[in-house]
This record gives sequence, structure tokens and C-alpha cells, in this order.
Amino acid sequence: VCSSDLYMDAVQKATGVHVTPMHLVGRASAKVFSTMPGLNGRVVFGRFLSSPTVDGFFVVSLRTAPVPGGEAVATDLSGAVVRRVDEKTPWQIATELTERADLIRHDEDPLFKQTKMMVKNLPPMTLRLVTDLIGFVTESLQLPIPFLGLEGRPYGSFLVSNVGTYGLDAVFAPIPPFAHPPVTILVGTITDKVLAVDGEPAVRPVLPLAFVIDHRFVDGYQAAAMAKVFREYLSDPAGSDPLPVTPRRSR
Repeated sequence: VCSSDLYMDAVQKATGVHVTPMHLVGRASAKVFSTMPGLNGRVVFGRFLSSPTVDGFFVVSLRTAPVPGGEAVATDLSGAVVRRVDEKTPWQIATELTERADLIRHDEDPLFKQTKMMVKNLPPMTLRLVTDLIGFVTESLQLPIPFLGLEGRPYGSFLVSNVGTYGLDAVFAPIPPFAHPPVTILVGTITDKVLAVDGEPAVRPVLPLAFVIDHRFVDGYQAAAMAKVFREYLSDPAGSDPLPVTPRRSR
């Protein structure tokens, strides 16, 4: 994480874009799915249906800070999918997500508005039936529903939620039944921990990650392979995504 911290600072200086651990984790997740294509898809009637691209869904809160009481209960979570996330750098991911999050929070995102309106107008008795049907078509079959303005695979290949934004160290969440992502990653708060470094105790910043996996896709061996990719990328993100070089102006 120490290298990641330095990398995030360097990215902001070079690009002006604020990159967070969530963006790095999303980029690492994309590398996992690129190297392990057997994860990138859905199970339909007991058979694996592969996905054409590697896409990541990032959870977005409609509030940027925690609130107490009834306001917290009434606060919604939404999110945005980044298509072809394996082909994008952390600062490109951050830029795209910032733009989408701003639209969602100002109720200007057309997909979010359409979905919210549809859910609000459905009778409670039919809500689950309709959402299950929509989830089957858009997620399991990976097909769009044009007349509803819904795209195929709205939750992408994996789901990332930055629970660390609200000061939580580690959280485990169930797999959303309507989304069906094979892997969900929850990003906690970076905190200082005492670790053994070269046989001596040392204080280092630690980024806690919690993984929720669908065992139809992942077993212990694949999980170990995933962890290796995450460690390699987060320990040296610049090795995979070098900082952009700003051209010098001619005098």
C-alpha cells in the first residue's frame, strides 16, 4: 500500500485526477478477469455464458458523507459501470466514474432516472417479479431491453464497493441476486498496522479488502491466483500503468 499511496499522489500531480484505492482495486480486478477469462460471464441454466468485454461496476452513494438517523435509512446507493475497464488506466477509470457519479447525485443520469422511476411506479406485488425478470434478461442472458432504456450486463464482470469512504475497516456483503457478479470486492479504510518487516516490527499502512465469491466460478485455487494478481498490482501499480509523461514545451 505504501507504493500505492506514492503512486496515487504521483498520478494526481501528473494528471490532475484524484485516484483512490477503489480505482486501483478496480484496475487490479480487471487484470484478474483478463488473465482468468473463465470468471468473465454468467451461469445460465447450468451452463457458462461468457461476456464479450471486461466491465467493472462501482457502487456510488447518493451522499458523499455519512449522515445519522432517518436520513441514513433514506439514503440510496447506486453505481456506474465502466466498460472495457481492462483497457483503461486508473486515472481514466477515476475520470469516468467522477463524471457518472456527479450525474447520478444530481439526478441527471438517464439510466438511473429510468430505473428509479420504473421501480417507484411498480405496484409492490409485482415489483419482485418484474425485477427478477429484468435481472434474468439483462444479467443472465446479457441482453438489453431497449424499450425500457436498459443495457445488457448493467453490473459488469465484477462489483467494487468502497466502504472505506465511511470509515469501515472491513465489510462482507451478500451477492446481489439481481446482479449475479461472480466476484464482489469491498474496499476498507487504509489504517496503520504493525507488521513484521525483515523480522522486525514496523508500522505500515494497510488496505483491507474483503472478497465475496460465487463458488460456481471460483474455488480455493482460483482465489489464490486472484490474490496473487492483486498483491502484484497494488504493490507496484506503476509497473503496469506507468505515469503519463508530460511533453516539455519548446522554448
